[in-house]
Amino acid sequence: MADVYYGMAGSPVSHSLSPVLINIVAQHLSQVLPKVNRFNLLNTDLVEAEFIQDALAWGYVKSSLNPVNWNLTGAPFGKFRNRALMQKVLDSTIEVKQSLSDLSKEERQESARLLPFKCDVKLPTKSFTEEVWLNLTYPLKHQLKSPAVVDFNDSSMIESVNVLRFDGFGWWSSNVDGSGFARVAEYFGVDVTSGACLGIIGGGGAARSTAHTWTTLGGTVKAFGGKRSLHDYDWFNGADTSERTCDVLVNFDDDSFPEDITVSGFCAKSQYHPIDGEHTDRIAAIKHKDVDGRWLLAAQHLESWSQLWAPQYKDHLPSLDLIMSKLIQAETVLASYA
Repeated sequence: MADVYYGMAGSPVSHSLSPVLINIVAQHLSQVLPKVNRFNLLNTDLVEAEFIQDALAWGYVKSSLNPVNWNLTGAPFGKFRNRALMQKVLDSTIEVKQSLSDLSKEERQESARLLPFKCDVKLPTKSFTEEVWLNLTYPLKHQLKSPAVVDFNDSSMIESVNVLRFDGFGWWSSNVDGSGFARVAEYFGVDVTSGACLGIIGGGGAARSTAHTWTTLGGTVKAFGGKRSLHDYDWFNGADTSERTCDVLVNFDDDSFPEDITVSGFCAKSQYHPIDGEHTDRIAAIKHKDVDGRWLLAAQHLESWSQLWAPQYKDHLPSLDLIMSKLIQAETVLASYA
């Protein structure tokens, strides 16, 4: 059994749902794996950090000097209230077996499959006794540039690292924004490998990762401007944007979608915001025609497990729609104690 210390680092992070997701997936694996292969989450934390060295420092000491007050519970990590409410969440989500999808079992298995992803780095084939796992968000994704970190997924080249693993001796890094987005697109019926066109607004870390992965998998990308431009990067080879059409559109700058862009598939929000109401209201909210950022977050989390944290168990991970069902249940439980 591997003892894991998990942190979500960046600024701000007080709103993050990642601590819920890491616990839900670990719980799922505890149900399907032998005890010796399970994961014991010794510490789950939010790390307020504006510099990558502070996030890495947390990985060495495994605790925060200034605990973050979590919006979902109104209490800092490490306190009894957070631990107690997380246990209530897990007592509830362990009973969730039904996914959000109306697809048949066969279709659901196909939509949940992992997209093929090339990895030239030899990763460990088993878990170590003690590990540190980190997810990174703004403004840390572009800051990690070190030959001491074993990198794959071209995350250093595109300056977008958002997942780390440390075994006590060395660090591995990757980026799962792009592969997570591709997983969501596939789930909603878009075949990336057939050359589907993705429209992107923005040029930050998540946009760079998504553009790079989408083209790697065989799709095309149109960069429709934004606060930063993807055309500033030598590796980006975008399609002609004179025809403002695409199969999928995502805005990484805000939640708006220009009316002059024609989208044949769906629009995706890169961010997620609090949802009010009962469980059924929350389900309805994430089934909106504009794909909620929770779908991207959940998919990215699954990619973190399958690519870097525990690739040996990728076939045992929950499907995307099941983890979304559990996530909404978790949010409903936490809201009832707010």
